[in-house]
This record gives sequence, C-alpha cells and structure tokens, in this order.
Amino acid sequence: MERTLEEVETLLGITFKNKELLKIALTHSSYRITHREESVEDNERLEFIGDAVLNLCVSLYLYQKFPGDTEGELTKKRAFLVCKERLIKVADSLKLLDYIYMGRREKALELRSKKNIAGRTLEAIIGAIFLDQGLEVACQTVKRLLAPYLRSLKISKLTDYKTKLQELLQKVHGEIPTYEVLEITGPAHRPVIEVVVKLREEVLAKAKGSSKKEAENIAAKKALYKLKRQLT
Repeated sequence: MERTLEEVETLLGITFKNKELLKIALTHSSYRITHREESVEDNERLEFIGDAVLNLCVSLYLYQKFPGDTEGELTKKRAFLVCKERLIKVADSLKLLDYIYMGRREKALELRSKKNIAGRTLEAIIGAIFLDQGLEVACQTVKRLLAPYLRSLKISKLTDYKTKLQELLQKVHGEIPTYEVLEITGPAHRPVIEVVVKLREEVLAKAKGSSKKEAENIAAKKALYKLKRQLT
C-alpha cells in the first residue's frame, strides 16, 4: 500500500505545517511495536487530545445552533454525533483504512475491528489538526466531516409549560403559581436542582432538572397534567 500524506491532506482539506503530526496520527500502536527500529511514535496521545477537541467543537456548534435546547437535549445531540459508530462512518467515507500504519496482525483482523481502529485514528487526526492549525480550523474540519449528520439534527421544541400552567390557574382560580428551589445537589459543574410549584401554599408538583429553568418547566408540566385530570 502506498501511503501518501498529501492524499490524506486532500481528503481533509488541510495542508499541515508539520507533516510529522499527520504521520503520527496515522500510526497505530501495533506498527510502533513491530517497527521499533524506526523509533516511530504512535497516535494514542493524539487520540486523547482529539477526543477532547471533538467534544468541544461539537459542543460549541450545538450551543450556537440550538439556543432553545436544554443541557439534556444538547447532550443527546452531542452523543449522537461523537459516538463510535459515527466516527467509523466518517473514517469509512474518507477511506482512512487505506492510510493507517498498522502491524501485520492488525492488518489481518476482521473488517469491523479495523474500522474501530480507523474511528480512533480519526480522533487522532483531529488532535493533530488542533495542534498544527488551532481550534478554529479544527472545529471547521469537524463541522465539515460531520456535515451529513449535522443536517439530520432537529431543533427541539421546548414547550413552555410554565406559561400554560399560569394561564390555566389564572382562568380557573384567578391566581398565578409560585416556584421555590428545594435543594441543589451534585457537583458545581453538573448540579441537580429540585423545585416545587405551589398555588398559595398547596404543593402542585415537584421536579428536578439540570437548571432552575428546566426544573420549573418540568414541575409545571406535572402540575398541568394533575390539574387537567382533576378538571375532567
């Protein structure tokens, strides 16, 4: 197999300043082990960087593209985009297996196993692009590679249950509900907030969410369901 780094650059739409980074990104650990005389470096460290960069780039894209999504909805979309199956499909579309340096035993593996290697190699390449070109170019490349899957994402329609509950209570009781935070648990970067919604002093519903807004909306939804059952 003729391995041409320039061909990979063409596939990626990137011209590396440091071509050695790209070669390292394409080098599986099995090749390093079986070619010790070459003193080559494998792509495991770049894969570590690439995984983080991939998640950051996708997170930034989703945050800007879907301003109405909750944290939970954004997390689901990100998981869809960065999962192993998606990376394998992108690597397959680039025919990345034709360019990966692997040991003899790995070359003889079943296709599925080799495709897993290609998916991880893609992460290493993203890491190499980040180190060579910076975050902006890395994110542009990630967006381009994931374009077919980005188009399939739908904007989540977050129903405003708080407004619906307020309208119902004003109509039936002439009053509006109040919300109170009961408890905040979990680490600071991923809190779980529990709130209660009341009409006067009567508890209508409780709910938990990753933000006060999300928890209040879920509590309002529960209260609406409860009140509608009582009114029918």
